[in-house]
Parts: sequence; C-alpha cells; structure tokens
Amino acid sequence: MKTLLVQPSTLHSFLTQVFKPHLLSSEAQTALINHLVEANLWGIDSHGVQQIIGYDKSLKSGRINPKPEIKVISERPSLIRIDADAAPGQYAAKVAMEMAIVKAGKTGIAVVGVTNSNHFGVAGYYTRMATEAGMIGFATTDTNVVDLAPFGGRIAKLGNNAISWGIPTGNQPVIIDMATGAVSGGKVKHFAYQGLEIPLGWGLTAEGKPTLNPEEVAVNIPASYKGSGLAFISDLLCGPLLGTTTAMFKNKAIHNAENGTGHLFLVLDVAAWTDIEKFYQEVQKAINSLKETPRLEAEEPIYYPGELEKITREQRLQNGIPIPLSLIETLAAHFGGNIISEYLI
Repeated sequence: MKTLLVQPSTLHSFLTQVFKPHLLSSEAQTALINHLVEANLWGIDSHGVQQIIGYDKSLKSGRINPKPEIKVISERPSLIRIDADAAPGQYAAKVAMEMAIVKAGKTGIAVVGVTNSNHFGVAGYYTRMATEAGMIGFATTDTNVVDLAPFGGRIAKLGNNAISWGIPTGNQPVIIDMATGAVSGGKVKHFAYQGLEIPLGWGLTAEGKPTLNPEEVAVNIPASYKGSGLAFISDLLCGPLLGTTTAMFKNKAIHNAENGTGHLFLVLDVAAWTDIEKFYQEVQKAINSLKETPRLEAEEPIYYPGELEKITREQRLQNGIPIPLSLIETLAAHFGGNIISEYLI
C-alpha cells in the first residue's frame, strides 16, 4: 500500500479550505475539523479525512445545516433532550456531551439525547471528553444509513451503530469504542482505498453472498449475535426513546427531526459515587494486572482498551498521518487537483 505522510497541522489547514465554501459557523467547523484530525491521529482512519466527500455532498444537498441552532427540547434534573437542527454530528455530539458533563457534576448522573443530527464520527471522542472531566462516559448512535444485517440475515435492517465507554484513570483513560458490525462500514472502505481484500465475515454483496472484495460490500455483517443485539438496542435508544423511530423505518432521503440521526450520552461523576483517588488506584491496579496476563504469543503484548490508539497518536504526531495515495486521488477528483497539490502533495 502506497501512502503519503501528512502532518496534523497540514491536514487541519486542508480541511479548513475544503469546508470554507460551505460557510459553517465557527463552532461547527472547529468541532468537525478537530474531530476528523483526531480520528486520523488515533488511527481510526475510517472516520477521518476519508469521510469528507460524504460531508461535502451532505452540505451541498442541505442534509447538513452549516449554521445550526441547537436547542433544548426538554429538561429534567438529570436529563436533557436536544434538537440538533441538522448540525454536523461532531458538533451536535460535542455540545451534548458538554451538557451531560455539566449536569452530571451537579447530580452525579446525566443522560442527554439528540435528535435531528448527522453522522457523529468517533464515539470514543465523546467518552474521552467525559474522562477528561474525571467522569465515566457512554455514547451510542444510530446511523445515516441502514447497512447491517441482523445475525443470520442477508439484507440490512440495522445501523452499524457505534458504542463507546470511557473510564478515567487520572492518566490515560480506558476507552472502548466499537462498531456493532464485525467492523465499521468506513473500515471496509478504507481497505478498498488500501487495495486490500477484507477478511471473510465482514461483508455481503447486494445478493447476500459473502465477499472478500471491499468494493462489492453492500451489507455489513454483525459481530456475531452479540453485535446484532447491541445494534438493535442502539437503534431503540436513539430512535423510539427519543421520540422518533428505529433506523429501519427512518426515511434517510428526508432529513428532519423524525428521520435524522439520533445519539444518546450517559455520564457518571465518579466523585459522586466514590472517592476518586481510590477509584483511580483500583482502575490502575486492574490495568496492571490485565497487562501482566500470561500471553498466548510471547511477542504479542496485551493492551487495555484505548492503549493502541494512544500509542498510534504519539507515533503520528511525530511521524505524520499516513493517507493512502488512492484516497488522495479520489479527493483530487472530487475537490480538484489544485487544493490537493497545495496541501497534501
């Protein structure tokens, strides 16, 4: 696979120019661009710069509102529901998690639900926000497209929904962030950009046949019956619980409060539940014990959730972010060669 190494600051400048014609509000643009760069830094390339063609199309079509007015629909002591006004999902979700953190600091627990939003990117971005405040965070979402077959099925009925938990440690947090499919749809596309076959069990063709070719994938396969069940639960939490419907019944061609993407966030203030320093000590003790587990393969270290992303971020801050040349060619075809040559080549 041929790649080009791009510095994070260069990628940030490139994305600023890409989104400039859309005249996003400064808050929405900052949230979106910072999120995309961090996704690439963490090695979650499926949710980084690779996503911008879809966002560009959604901004042009009106699916994404460049100047949203996010508003609170209803509120109780530990609960907020907000309408995102078709905001970029990264902006709506950031605002929602910030609200949840503030409210949890007062009550010990908070839940914030979001409707009328869009694809929110990396779920772990938001649970990490909670950990930085010394809190436990949970995030899930439905998706802009129904692309996951239920376990044993061959057509899509579910969203390949993301689920994340974040646990603070006083240092590097524990962050689990996963698709409910075998992998995210974006990862399948990233394999295509790399010119790689996908493992059997990642995707089905439009005819419902297993395939190794990422270009042929029309339906994602769940991560066993467990992933299928979790995807269904996320669809229920981010649809009916928030006053809309499950993703399989949403008309994704229409973007309004009933059919837009939904998110759900939960935050627990550790200090309201227990002594936070003792909590940190116990979590770190568990991490240390986990990593000392006798290995099946002596050369393969045992990582706690989020550790690989931490290592990848440190490496990419130093060496640059690898972007497949085929992705750069696709970006040039969409945005024009001039902006690509100015920033990425």
